[in-house]
Amino acid sequence: MLEEFPATLITWDDVHGLCRQLAGQLRKANFRIDIIVAIGRGAYVPGRILSDILDIHDLTSFKIEHYQGAYKQQEAFIKYPLNADINGRNILLLDDVCDSGDTIVVGLDHVRHCGTANEIRTAVLHLKAVSEFIPDFYAETVNEWRWLIYPWAINEDLSSMIVKMRFDNFNVTLLQHLFKQRHGIDVTDRQIEDALMLLQSAEK
Repeated sequence: MLEEFPATLITWDDVHGLCRQLAGQLRKANFRIDIIVAIGRGAYVPGRILSDILDIHDLTSFKIEHYQGAYKQQEAFIKYPLNADINGRNILLLDDVCDSGDTIVVGLDHVRHCGTANEIRTAVLHLKAVSEFIPDFYAETVNEWRWLIYPWAINEDLSSMIVKMRFDNFNVTLLQHLFKQRHGIDVTDRQIEDALMLLQSAEK
């Protein structure tokens, strides 16, 4: 991935609105969900919100690693497997974003090997047009590629971007300028301070 790329800051209000859109689609499709399986870490929060909106009490997860901050690793792999009885159940496999499609494809294969589900449907908040995999449900399409910074990953993403900027001496004003110039986002003082604190902790 290039060091300069467009990004979008997703707000908590955005997330709740996207989850409401997904819930509406699921109700309209009359898909009875027995259990929501969230792909971690990206779908942990959306999974909990969606389970609340739809009044689905069975929510579980497994973890796939594919990105370090805003930068992609070579291959998606299962770090912590699914540990739930899915036999004969209708499953909603949920992620935050379908980027290349690799993560959800690996996740879908993993769920299929964990038991004999009755039916598995896939859902994401955002579908990027470049994805080779199209989920069954998605709240919003991103037609022009950009990195989406969700509120539960803002420190991780911003700190990884700061590392790639390769400056010896940072200050808040300079970083705000660089984030605007390189990624097209307006970042607050507190968001930058938190990201820098994360980097300082990592160096100890």
